[in-house]
Amino acid sequence: MCSGKPVWCAVGLLLGACAEATRPQPPGGSEQVLAARYPCDQGIGGDPDVVWHENFEEGSVSAVTSRYNDYKNPSGMALVADRPPGTCGAASMQLTAGGSTSATDLYKRFDAGYDELYVRWYAKYQAGAPWHHTGVWVGGYNPPSAWPNPQAGTRPNGDDRVSFAMEPVWGVGSPNPRFDFYNYWMKMHTCTNCGGAYWGNALISRDAFIAADNTWACLEVHAKLNTDLSSAGGAVLEVWKDDALIQRFPETAGIGFSVQDHFCPAGADGAQCRYSPTAPGPLDIQLRSSAALQLNWFWPQNYITDPMVGSVWFDDMVIAKVRIGCRR
Repeated sequence: MCSGKPVWCAVGLLLGACAEATRPQPPGGSEQVLAARYPCDQGIGGDPDVVWHENFEEGSVSAVTSRYNDYKNPSGMALVADRPPGTCGAASMQLTAGGSTSATDLYKRFDAGYDELYVRWYAKYQAGAPWHHTGVWVGGYNPPSAWPNPQAGTRPNGDDRVSFAMEPVWGVGSPNPRFDFYNYWMKMHTCTNCGGAYWGNALISRDAFIAADNTWACLEVHAKLNTDLSSAGGAVLEVWKDDALIQRFPETAGIGFSVQDHFCPAGADGAQCRYSPTAPGPLDIQLRSSAALQLNWFWPQNYITDPMVGSVWFDDMVIAKVRIGCRR
């Protein structure tokens, strides 16, 4: 999403996430997810399948930032008692941005690269904030980078970078804006009004997939890079909210279509999908053309380019080589 980029959206009455007690269990049973082995996430950071773990229990902002390769605006960070229901921790991280300081973020480069990762976190969004890029990003740079370098507006070559983000995209500023999967990869699309630029492609377009105002949610993203370097073969993208699968690519029930620079999978009902298709599906998820490009960074951020400030809260972040699932 970028200033000046055309946005198709509508405001509706949207439903919130299910309560903890009625949360759907992942396919195959909860015992198959990492979180089931570590009640309340206690000890999960020591599991050999865990790449990174952040629960914001370090006790000070400076102790948190010391664990990252890069960060911006520590004065906009605060460890606060507001935290997800059921957590065993004492604090979450509040990131505030906007006004005179547009970016407040943390960036971690991993020591190794991975062909496949799962990323799970808890997030709460302030009602009515003018989100621009506020959420969690994960991806890869080749060569690895010690700081974020999103190169907004340019399409990756296939051997240089790839990124996956979950953030409010549609209906921003209205009650309960809608999340979307906002990605950059070598087969992404542009739009007729983009002047040759490539802005991140949104891939879900569902009205019920919301960032409910002032409400904690559990989110998880799975990215598996293609093993066939000449096609999308082997690639998988998945998104869960509160342990309910929201979207999977390759699609398993019907085939969607592209409208300009966003994709409308089977069942998508967002207003942006009521325009005539500009390209047929399925979505081409050839994410790379070189095995040297691997997943090697993590970037939770709050980036607001507006006079109004807004806060997002993060907690209980886990990055692993297997499905994590919400806390048990």
